Amino acid sequence: MKLKEEPKNKTVMTTSYVLTNDSPITFVLYDEDGDWQLFGEDEVSEDEDAYLVSIDEILELEPALRKLPDMQPGQAVVREKDSTRWYFAEEE
Repeated sequence: MKLKEEPKNKTVMTTSYVLTNDSPITFVLYDEDGDWQLFGEDEVSEDEDAYLVSIDEILELEPALRKLPDMQPGQAVVREKDSTRWYFAEEE
């Protein structure tokens, strides 16, 4: 599944740093439940840092997300903060 192919009103989880501090998204997880989690490099320590926004809003905020590869549930991708190229994350 590609993020840009999801319904535009579906929600994704991100952080206050991404939304208010212009922190670029550098990690994307398409979790086992089919939900999207998008994070920057900032350390997230508490639940109040998490926000739900629509796919339409997050694509407008971070156009590089339109270039995400086709992902299966459980897969994650990463990128350098100044890059638009995504790489599948290594499993630990």
